[in-house]
Amino acid sequence: MPTHGAPNPFQTQIRQVIAFFRRKGWREVLTFMFCVVCSLGLWYLQALQDDYEIEITIPVKYRNVPNNMAIIANNPQEIVAKVRDKGTLLINYLWMGSFSPIEIDVSKLPHEADGKDLSVSRRMIETGIMKHLAASTQLINFDPSTIRVVCVEQGSREVPVEVDLKLETETGFQLSDRITITPAKVRVYADRTRLDSISSVRTIPIRLTGISRTKTLTARLAEIPGMRFDPQTVRVTVPVEEFTEKRLTLPIRCDSVPEGYALRMFPNTVEAVCNVPLSHFKELSDGDLEILIPFREFESRHAEGKITLRLTKKPDWLTDYDLNPDAIEFILEEQ
Repeated sequence: MPTHGAPNPFQTQIRQVIAFFRRKGWREVLTFMFCVVCSLGLWYLQALQDDYEIEITIPVKYRNVPNNMAIIANNPQEIVAKVRDKGTLLINYLWMGSFSPIEIDVSKLPHEADGKDLSVSRRMIETGIMKHLAASTQLINFDPSTIRVVCVEQGSREVPVEVDLKLETETGFQLSDRITITPAKVRVYADRTRLDSISSVRTIPIRLTGISRTKTLTARLAEIPGMRFDPQTVRVTVPVEEFTEKRLTLPIRCDSVPEGYALRMFPNTVEAVCNVPLSHFKELSDGDLEILIPFREFESRHAEGKITLRLTKKPDWLTDYDLNPDAIEFILEEQ
């Protein structure tokens, strides 16, 4: 343990460093270096007042391409421009790093003489470049000076839209009807050789949780390389309601028993336990449901003497139900 009053090692080191830089030789070196830095700064500021030339790169963006046309990949994606101005201003261009793109409205471009490709004139490109430059900056040249936009015609067809949906409702709530998509079909534009390979398009994945009422939303269509859609979004309506249970007693019927046969079922009635939306609770009756089994099914299961039941008639919105019992025994006899 150090004795009381002993010098602190850290403080000692600090004093040694301060003493080193206080020596006359080091003071002269530091003074000289400070003068050199100031001189370089002044020279740099003076040099920036002269005119210089640099090259800047500006991206090109093609927009409003007609749906029945596609731009091929080798169209120019950037313009390289040589500009002249004072160094103080050119340094700003270099610090910016990137420029916003020159937007070319393809729908307004004139056709070339051959009537196929589209033409972007020198004046149009120059106007786009000058929007990015200060008034004092001189545009010396740029490359390419004109652009020939090469397009290919595409085919089209209408295909249905499918929703990619994962739905989780609150307890006691369910889908009360079919999910509707508006529009139900969209027009797909693509190379004619690829159109036959697509039968439908899907929305981007949608996840809804804790839903307790009908939900309507706008969904984008999932992108497919080389294809475009019109429109690019659809409206998706997910009908959700509170559900309650309704029980109905239904007779079990056979569509037709031929002469010479007797059919006995045990039991001959069944209870339908339906999970029903509140809005349909009152309107659902036993007349809306039916269990009608073809005679040939009884005949094919004659040896087994047991047949599984199902609803052969029901409203489209009724998707959740149970039959109690879900199978019955029967006897089929020839008279």
